[in-house]
Amino acid sequence: MKDIKYWFWLSGSLLLLLASSCQQKPNIEKKESDLKIVSVDLSQSRIGKLSEFFAPKIDYIWLKDKLDEAQLNAGLHQILFYGDKIYTLDIYGCKCISIFNMEGEYLGKIAAYGEGPGEFLEFDALAVVNEELVLLGVYPRKIMWFSLEGEFLRETILRDHFGPGVFSEFDNRYYLYSSARNTGEFFIQTLNENLQDTINFLPFYSERLESMMSGRNYFKKSKQYLYFGMTFLDTIYQFQNQQLVPKFVFDFGKYGQDLEELKGLGIMDRSKFMSSQAKLYFLGQYHVSEKQLYTILSFEKKVYNLFYDREKSQSHVIEGNLINDIDEGHDPKLISYGFEPGKVGTRITGKDLYQALVEKKKQLGKEEFENWAKGKGRDLAKTALAAKDSENPVLIVYTLK
Repeated sequence: MKDIKYWFWLSGSLLLLLASSCQQKPNIEKKESDLKIVSVDLSQSRIGKLSEFFAPKIDYIWLKDKLDEAQLNAGLHQILFYGDKIYTLDIYGCKCISIFNMEGEYLGKIAAYGEGPGEFLEFDALAVVNEELVLLGVYPRKIMWFSLEGEFLRETILRDHFGPGVFSEFDNRYYLYSSARNTGEFFIQTLNENLQDTINFLPFYSERLESMMSGRNYFKKSKQYLYFGMTFLDTIYQFQNQQLVPKFVFDFGKYGQDLEELKGLGIMDRSKFMSSQAKLYFLGQYHVSEKQLYTILSFEKKVYNLFYDREKSQSHVIEGNLINDIDEGHDPKLISYGFEPGKVGTRITGKDLYQALVEKKKQLGKEEFENWAKGKGRDLAKTALAAKDSENPVLIVYTLK
């Protein structure tokens, strides 16, 4: 950001991170961070095509609503692929988790709203640990375990409340996020599988502007590593040998937001400023593969997609929707979901996808449309016709290069 001396902040905050763990781990090898400076120059923004950044195959999965209990709320925060199942988390409406197979057939639901044993009032995230589902960020304060089919197994009451989190199979530890607001508090706590061996990361720092976001998008996994990135932080970290190592730092140059403009604003005024006037800043929404970083940027009401090529250290700032040159169907505005490492995408209601198909037919004409629907657009057309009356989502799945 424009007025942040991020090199000074980065070195200082990293020292704080390493010095302030609850436990000091002996004999930990300290590796070079291989820090990448991700330069973002909006004057170099351009139109972008899906084939530049994704594998040449798009999958469409309609989550079928033939049964009333299979109908999904519009506000799905997390959609998780695991094995032959899809788990959708509705944390706002029914406060439940619906289970589908990979063909989109409804299998069941975790609906345990209440204050008693085996019940929850709120939750933030779902993880899979040792072939069991683990519900994190639960209120009242506890962690809950379910079978992959949704049967309640057990729970552990916690002393403190933690927000959203993940389980890292790379080191067999839970990583949990909490909103730190006072000196002596930390944003990240990690525990082993037995909920012991606590290590804290990222202490509250009064000179650093913190966001009021939920933190549900802050942890991301590639196929090899766990990452953490927080709104306003301008740095994405990698967890490595039980250390928090900086991997990407954004340099927005002259387009960056001066954070001093935000520090004196209340919550409502800050939210209004961010949605209408703010310059470039990191939103805390991103996906990572071993070859690239993807994130969404906002600048004065305009949305940009940023792809960073890790091998070439090259940024691609994409203005407007991503052009779908793979099957010439839906042009996504942004990539909002990480379904599993390497699999990302978005969603659209069955009705809206069918309407897009109708518009495609008008655009191409009968003969050209039929050729397209039998060839490149076959999967899209087939799914849109099947889901044409449905309010349930069709998942549009891209594979990261």
